[in-house]
Amino acid sequence: RSGEEGEALGPPDKAGALGKRSDHLGQWRVRFFSLHGRTLGWSRAEGEPHHGHVDVAGSRCRAADFETGRAFSLSVARCGEAAPLVVVACSTARERREWRAAIEAAARAAAEEDAE
Repeated sequence: RSGEEGEALGPPDKAGALGKRSDHLGQWRVRFFSLHGRTLGWSRAEGEPHHGHVDVAGSRCRAADFETGRAFSLSVARCGEAAPLVVVACSTARERREWRAAIEAAARAAAEEDAE
């Protein structure tokens, strides 16, 4: 799956509602996230087109509770870069572990695909 916008992607590898910190104002809003291969996208509601997305290839995930002040938050950033691609807040520690595992698996798969 290429993850290009506008393509029919099929069922996501992982999906669900998460808090997302806005880039400009730093406010938290609930967004519907879906991971399709190497593309992590978000929309205002399930079934709506993505209004934002990032390629997780070459990224790492880490807990970001201290920096965000939100429990169970997760920062996704490119390896070697300080600025995150996206910051999300999960509802539970288990949910954060599941999203982290899914995103990291997608990042590894994308790196292997890119190396071919």
